[in-house]
This record gives sequence, C-alpha cells and structure tokens, in this order.
Amino acid sequence: APCVSGMLVFFLRARVFQPKRLDVSAFCNGILAGLVAITASCATVKSWESMIIGAVAALVYQGASVLLPKLQIDDVVDAFAVHAANGSWGLLAAGLFG
Repeated sequence: APCVSGMLVFFLRARVFQPKRLDVSAFCNGILAGLVAITASCATVKSWESMIIGAVAALVYQGASVLLPKLQIDDVVDAFAVHAANGSWGLLAAGLFG
C-alpha cells in the first residue's frame, strides 16, 4: 500500500497537477498516507487488496492536499491530508476489505 500510494502521488504531482514538478515531499507524504490507510486492516487483507487501498489512499491524500488551500486552511506539512483523511479511508477500507 505505501509503495503504490507514494508512486501514484509522485506521478500525479509530476504529470497531472500544477505545478508539474517532481515533488519529493509529496512522495514521502504519499508513502505515509499509504501506511496510515493500511494500518487498520493490515492483518486481514490480501496483497491485491492492499494495493487498492494504497491507490485510493493516494487519491484521498491528493484530494485533501489540494482542497485545504482552496478552503483557506493552512496545513504546511499536509498533516490533515495524511493522517485524518487517510485514517478515515483506512477505517472504511477495513470494513470493505477486512
């Protein structure tokens, strides 16, 4: 999950979202987002399910990271996007896949 999440965030920041650049801090936050999302269900999911959880975690992180500045909320290190948003997704994923 963390590998899929980190690589997907890295790709999205480099190719899709402005400014299109390689963002190492977003890559690290994507890995953390995958780790947070898989924590609740790590003992009960299969490998392919963890890849899906990681991919959705990347999208949740990216969405929350883009949404907060639009709402004029200052979160310099993307703590909300990593921990709160992906923690919520992890709880839902535990129910869906666990």
